[in-house]
Amino acid sequence: MNTPGNMILALIFSLLLKQQLHAQSADIPHLRRIMLQMQANKNFAKDTAYIDILDSLAFAYYRINADSVFLYSNKALAYAEQMGYGKGASASLRLKGNAYLLIGDYASMLSCYQQALTIAEKINDPISIAKASINMATRYYNDMGKYDEEMVLLKKAGDIFEKMRDSLNWHKALISYGGVWENKKQYEKALQYYQRALAVATAMKDNYSVVVSNDNIGIVLFREGLYKEALSRFLRTKEFFSHTDDKMRQMRNAIALAQTYFKLKDHRNALQYAQLGLRQATEIRGENYIKEADLLLADIYEAKGDASSALKYFRAYKEASDSVLNETMLKKTGQLEAKYEYEKKESRLKEEQKKKDALHQLLLYIAVLMILFLSVLAFLLCRSRAAKQKHNQLLAAMNEEIEQQAVLVMLNNKQKDKLFSIIAHDLKMPLHSLRNMLALLNANELPEEVIKEVMEELGQDVNYSAELVSNMLSWAGSQLDGRIVSPVELPVHQLVSDTMGLFIKQAADKKISMKNDIHPALLVWADKNMVQVMIRNLVGNAIKFCNAGDTITINSKTAGAVVEICVADTGIGIPADVLRKLGRKESVTTYGTANERGTGLGMLLCHEFAEANNGRFSIESEQGKGSRFYFTLPAVSDPG
Repeated sequence: MNTPGNMILALIFSLLLKQQLHAQSADIPHLRRIMLQMQANKNFAKDTAYIDILDSLAFAYYRINADSVFLYSNKALAYAEQMGYGKGASASLRLKGNAYLLIGDYASMLSCYQQALTIAEKINDPISIAKASINMATRYYNDMGKYDEEMVLLKKAGDIFEKMRDSLNWHKALISYGGVWENKKQYEKALQYYQRALAVATAMKDNYSVVVSNDNIGIVLFREGLYKEALSRFLRTKEFFSHTDDKMRQMRNAIALAQTYFKLKDHRNALQYAQLGLRQATEIRGENYIKEADLLLADIYEAKGDASSALKYFRAYKEASDSVLNETMLKKTGQLEAKYEYEKKESRLKEEQKKKDALHQLLLYIAVLMILFLSVLAFLLCRSRAAKQKHNQLLAAMNEEIEQQAVLVMLNNKQKDKLFSIIAHDLKMPLHSLRNMLALLNANELPEEVIKEVMEELGQDVNYSAELVSNMLSWAGSQLDGRIVSPVELPVHQLVSDTMGLFIKQAADKKISMKNDIHPALLVWADKNMVQVMIRNLVGNAIKFCNAGDTITINSKTAGAVVEICVADTGIGIPADVLRKLGRKESVTTYGTANERGTGLGMLLCHEFAEANNGRFSIESEQGKGSRFYFTLPAVSDPG
């Protein structure tokens, strides 16, 4: 709460501020006197009036000394946060951001402005929102060259100032609009906004705003090459600010005069004002202006033929423009931007969630009361039937569970019968062929050319049988009770490379290329043998259903704690009816592009082994355009 004494002093301060709003340094003695009178009051409290005085002192020192801005804005911010004074906290953060701007710390500046805007939006104070928005626009987005984002914030601020009839800040918004067009080198539009700002300043009879508007018009004239016209406006600015202690404006004006005299080839005056600007920039710790003055002095001395002095100032400029620091600062500000957007969304979601939680708690409270009431009523009415009803429910649940288990057993048996039928048939044929071939070879009844052809075909049959037996053993092991999964850290890239090595000849014979796009550092937590079986089946399957010139690619992506591995091919694809069966974990026996037979067990193994390793298995395919087989595995957590 504001004490009566503080309220009277705050009223005096408010009247004083309206009379001397722009003569910042001249306000300092008055503001300090008011602050000391507040502290001397026997009912002194660090209330909103006292916080406003501290913020006003920070504002008054902005163009004079960065350290003083930090001192008063930090004090004001601490007191505002203690008493929950949102408007004051937002103002203190804006002023603290200005101080960081002076010393060239853009990351900290951006953080302060973002916090100021967040608080202003939270308390829904239009003027604070507008002021924080204009700071973000002119001090960050402008310097970063993000002019579209800057325009959005400036329009937001300008609309608020115009609606609130705040002419002084509306003037500031117009000046900022002009600055955007000036940076875009659209000088005609920039002049239009500066002329509008001059008209507003003239109507307010505010000499400071009139001089600032004319000074900005002078900058546009300078950029258009009208140096003499620009010089006359800069000299009027110098005349006005020479009677103030506004070192920021004096410094900026000195640099502008130096640049103009340099363009007019008046090196004596250019040197005088550039040295003055450097001294003033150093005094207020304005890092960007120090760099600008150093570079200008290097150019002036070079034009004068003084190579030694030119080199001295150019080296000073280079030291202040450390590219590594700039790169780090840009990266950090980018991170802060992302963090700010995330925190804004998170804050909105939290507010919405609080409302939902409150409603849910109310509904839960009502529901609990209703349940208690109904429970007591049910107990009184149905106590005699409770035991029988419970017994009936238990029997029904047991019957339902028995029926479900019976259905599962029937389906599993049906699936196993089908698999064994396929296995028996598929093993019998190659064994029969092998027996006949051995008999013919023993009798020496076939010519050499025929033997060669039959041997190639027999080799395919043997390979198929070996694959079938391997898959059958893996599947049989997966069906046994007490199956043990032994997960370890697996380097996926190496595992895929080793597996692909088994298929090099087979792929080369069909002129199929294979690619391993797995990151070399990728690790998963899974059973090595099971993962090998899955990759082996999927690569072998892909080769079967590819034509010459097709490609098989294995890649991965990580989402949180899950790694998804994809075996993709550009082959003939899978018909829709077969795809549906595979999705239902049914075994399907098909023939490849070279009439290779499938075992029918491979996809079933992939389903079961993925699930056994806390993952999932899925297939995407379009006939004629290839197939993609996915399985997921747990990622290895980062120990850091």
